[in-house]
Amino acid sequence: MKPSLEYIQAHFDEYNRLYFGGALPTLPIKLSHARGFLGKVTFVKRRSWLFGPYKNENFVLRINVKIDLPEEVVQDTILHEMIHYYIAVNQWKDTSAHGKLFRAEMARINKEGNRHIRISYRLSSEKNRTLTE
Repeated sequence: MKPSLEYIQAHFDEYNRLYFGGALPTLPIKLSHARGFLGKVTFVKRRSWLFGPYKNENFVLRINVKIDLPEEVVQDTILHEMIHYYIAVNQWKDTSAHGKLFRAEMARINKEGNRHIRISYRLSSEKNRTLTE
């Protein structure tokens, strides 16, 4: 499936209620045709003054619609990116991009929701060809 903006927004809202207690602020969602990722949360780190602490802001969720994926993979990609967003919006420091905090949240959601969120998703060679065409 190639998700629509409405599909992604509806699932974001549902998962926000189910797994994050509605704590995630609404953010812009963009459909991407990039070849290098299935999903991505981007943001800017800013300081309010010269030596002040950094604050994460201007979040954007990007979901790839270039290739046709199973619906469960699309949903798990949305959840994967929501975990990144949850960590960043709370200004938490993880040990790495998919560090201890990320893995703990992933395990919690996988268990609570009988999901199959992963760190990465390998595309078959057929899908890779589709991704590079």
